[in-house]
Amino acid sequence: MSEHTYKIIELVGSSKATIEEAVKNALSKASESLDKSRWFEVTEIRGAIENNDVAYWQVGVKLGFNTEGEQVKPGGAERIKKEPGGQTKRSGKYRCKVCGYIYDPEKGDPDNGIKPGTFFKDLPDDWKCPECGVNKDQFEEVG
Repeated sequence: MSEHTYKIIELVGSSKATIEEAVKNALSKASESLDKSRWFEVTEIRGAIENNDVAYWQVGVKLGFNTEGEQVKPGGAERIKKEPGGQTKRSGKYRCKVCGYIYDPEKGDPDNGIKPGTFFKDLPDDWKCPECGVNKDQFEEVG
């Protein structure tokens, strides 16, 4: 039997329908940038009330994934383009060292007011990882 080491991140998923859907939404979003997810643990459940009824659910989830090997999905942040003459051009993507979120300048971060085409170095100093909330200094260039 081989031993494994896991890294844990915390997420909060939400859903207007069910607690289960809130969990699935959190796991689905995490799977966009993380590979090798192995387990999750529900840590908290809460909801918003409107007109004496449940408006939506929020579910806190701890997600465990293997630290062995590459965690970023293939074709994601590791893409390096070949230029004429065999030189390589980096994609300008940065990965959060805490949760694995990939900042892609081609996409920006529209949910937080960052337009597509914004380079990582040009992000505001108070910009935080949209997935886990850490500062820019917790990111590393990946391509």
